Amino acid sequence: VLFARSSRLIPDKANLGFRFPCDGPGRGGTCQVSAWDHVFLGLFWMYNSISVVIFHFSWKMQSDVWGNISDQGVVTHITGGNFAQSSVTINGWLRDFLWAQASQVIQSYGSSLSAYGLFFLGAHFVWAFSLMFLFSGRGYWQELIESIVWAHNKLKVAPATQPRALSIVQGRAVGVTHYLLGGIATTWAFFLARIIAVG
Repeated sequence: VLFARSSRLIPDKANLGFRFPCDGPGRGGTCQVSAWDHVFLGLFWMYNSISVVIFHFSWKMQSDVWGNISDQGVVTHITGGNFAQSSVTINGWLRDFLWAQASQVIQSYGSSLSAYGLFFLGAHFVWAFSLMFLFSGRGYWQELIESIVWAHNKLKVAPATQPRALSIVQGRAVGVTHYLLGGIATTWAFFLARIIAVG
């Protein structure tokens, strides 16, 4: 039995292969330290970092670069130069960038941008659904599946069904795939609807 204080598991994890089970802090703290976990975390934070750069560029350009020039030579920027004053707080990013600029894609129903609105909602659901896979603990999926099987057996809907839950590594693989694809599609619909509406 492994104990946290005397465990050699973490220093010797290179000998355990690319993945090994999550045993929690009481038995060596093996959760989220396997090579597969590092691949998932690397992809997760790579996407988050790239998103910050894309959001920063988009808002900065709309605030200070892109716009219309009047006959008198006055430049009217798309967001009126609000980047400098609002980008210094989290609430500024949420209020003046995400919520304010999402209005085009959210209110697109009944217009030529409606496909982007539906795509945005569907992809946002896929992205949010991924968090359920990414933040699952040990035994979580098995308990969920067994509850569903119990309900089916109780209602006599499918008495012969005996599914098995995903392993933690499989669940995280499904989660990171949904996270990346849902996030990319959500961002794509958000920016396209915004630029088409204001352009």
